[in-house]
Amino acid sequence: MKKVDPITLAVVRNNLISVANGMQETAFRCAVTTYLYEIMDCSFSLLDDEAGVIAEAHGMLLFLGSLGPAVRNCIGLIGKENLSPGDVVVAAHPDITGAHTSDALVFSPIFYKKRLFGFAATKSHWLDLGAKDAFPTNSRSAFEEGLRIPPIRIYRKGELQQDIWEIIRNNSRTPDMVWGDMQAQIAGCRFAEKGVTELLDRYSEATVRACIGEMYDYSERIIRQAIEQIPDGTYCAEDFLDDNGIDFDAPLPVRIAITVKGSDMTIDLSGSAPEQPGPVNGLLISTISGARVSVKALMVPELPGNEGFARPIKVIAPVGSIFNSTPGKPSFLHSWVAQTIMDLVNKALHQVLPEKVPALSGADVVCEGFAGVDPKTGRYWGTLTPVVIGQGGDSASDGESFLYPLSAGACRNTPTEVLESTFPLVVDRCELIPDSGGPGRHRGGVGSRTVFRLTTPGIFYATIEKGKIPHWGIFGGKEGLRNYALVHSKKQGEFEVLKNPAVFLDAGDSVSVTAGGGGGYGDPLERDPEAVREDVIEGYVTPEKARRDYGVVMRPGTFEIDRKATSALRKGKARAKAALGLKGK
Repeated sequence: MKKVDPITLAVVRNNLISVANGMQETAFRCAVTTYLYEIMDCSFSLLDDEAGVIAEAHGMLLFLGSLGPAVRNCIGLIGKENLSPGDVVVAAHPDITGAHTSDALVFSPIFYKKRLFGFAATKSHWLDLGAKDAFPTNSRSAFEEGLRIPPIRIYRKGELQQDIWEIIRNNSRTPDMVWGDMQAQIAGCRFAEKGVTELLDRYSEATVRACIGEMYDYSERIIRQAIEQIPDGTYCAEDFLDDNGIDFDAPLPVRIAITVKGSDMTIDLSGSAPEQPGPVNGLLISTISGARVSVKALMVPELPGNEGFARPIKVIAPVGSIFNSTPGKPSFLHSWVAQTIMDLVNKALHQVLPEKVPALSGADVVCEGFAGVDPKTGRYWGTLTPVVIGQGGDSASDGESFLYPLSAGACRNTPTEVLESTFPLVVDRCELIPDSGGPGRHRGGVGSRTVFRLTTPGIFYATIEKGKIPHWGIFGGKEGLRNYALVHSKKQGEFEVLKNPAVFLDAGDSVSVTAGGGGGYGDPLERDPEAVREDVIEGYVTPEKARRDYGVVMRPGTFEIDRKATSALRKGKARAKAALGLKGK
C-alpha cells in the first residue's frame, strides 16, 4: 500500500472526521422531530467499501458501533454489484440491523469514477412505524414491535421508489414526521458523498485509501498497547436487569468474563440469562457494539473511533441467550441489555484498572415519553422525555451530576422550552436530588427529578432500568439512589412505574421521573470534611446524611463543622467497621 507523509495523513484524517460531523450537522438542520435534532437519538458514519468504520460523528454510541455490521449485512443481501450512484437503502429489521424497528438504518453508496469507494451511513429513531404501542415494553413477539423493513432501495439512481414509500407511509401513525427525518438522514448522506468526492479529487483515491489504512493500523496499535497494560488473566463480574417487561418479580442475571492475553481481549457473556418472552432480548450486532465501545471508552477515550479499535476484541454471546436472541423474539428494549455490557466491563476490570474505572453511573438513560392526538389538529404526536442521571465517582473526582451515561454518548435531554412549545406538556419542576449520589471518598454525582404535566389527554410509557438493582459503588463506596417514575392521575391515583406500556392519562395528570445518582468511589470516611461541608452548602448532601454516611457533624443551624464531634464520630465508625471486618474473617 502507498505510504503517505504525516502531514498528509493528518489533513486527510481530520477531513474525513469533519465530513462525518458534517453529515450529522446537516441532518440536524433538516430534521423535524426532537428525536433527531434535540435528543440526538442517532448516529452518522463514513464506511469503507467493506463497511468498516472510517470516521464517525458524536452520536449514540451503541448505534455507532453497530453501523458497520448492519450495513455489511444489508449489502450482503443486496449485493454490491447491484448498487448504483444515487441509490439510498433503508432498513428497519432487528435481525439485520441489530436495532429495534424504530431505529431506521439509511445508507447510500459513495462512488468515485464509477468505482465503489464506501458508504455514508446513518441510524436514527423514527417517531412511529406501527408498533402496538408508542414504545412496546411488554411485547411478546417481534411482530408487535412495528413494521420490519428488509434492506431495500427507496431511491434508485436518485429516483424515489414511490411504492416502497407508500408501504412505509401506510404503516406509520406519523408519516410526515417519518418522511421528514428520513429526508434529513438522506441529506446527511448526500453531504458525505460531496465531501468525500472533493477529498478524493484533491488527494487521489490511492492516497486517501492509504491514509485510511494507516488510520486503522494506528488505532489498532494504540488500543493493543492499552490492553497490554492489563495483566494476563480472566476477570469476571455479574449484575442484573430489573425484569423482562412481563414478569416484574424476576431479575435477570448478566455475566461477563474478560480474558486478556497479551494485546488480545475476549469478552465472553456466557452464563447470562436465556432469551426472554418479553422485549428485553439483545441482538448480536448491538451486543458486539456495546462490548467494543465499552473497551475503547475505558482504554483510549480521547481518540476518534474507527475500525482499527475493534481488531483486538473478540465477543462471545451464545445463540439463545439474552445477549444474542434468536430471530423473531421481541427485542424492542435490546439497547437496555447492550448498555449493561459497559457497566459489566467496568465492574470486571476495576480492581486492575483502579485509576480508570468509575463506580456505576445511574446506569440507564431513564427513558420515558408521552404521545397522543392533538385535539386542535387531530394529528398524532409523540416524544421522548429522558431524565438525566448522576455519574459514578472515580479515583480523581466526584461523579458529574446531570449527565447521560456512556451508552447514550452525545445524547441530550430535550430543553423545557422546546417541550412546552412543541407538545401539550408543561415541565412543573426540574431539580437535583439531595442525598442521591452514592457516598464515597469521591461522591457519586447526584440524580435529578423532573415533573411533566399533560395539558391534553395522552399516554405515558416508561422503559426505566435500575429501579430495583443498586447503583453500586466500588472500593468501599456506597450505592446511589435508584431510578423510578411516579404517575399522579386524578382517576387512577398515584402509582410507580419502571418498564411500563401505555398508561392513559387525562389533562392535568402528571408524572414525576427520578433519575438516580452515581455510586461512590472509596470509603466515605476518607472524604475531606471540607468537601462534605461544600456538599451540604450546595444542597447535594443533607446534614443528616453528612453525619450518618461521612461521619461529619455540622453545628445546628450553621454550615460550620464541629471538629471535635466529627473526629470522635469518625473514629467510632472506623472501629465499628474494623470489628465487622474481623468478625467477617
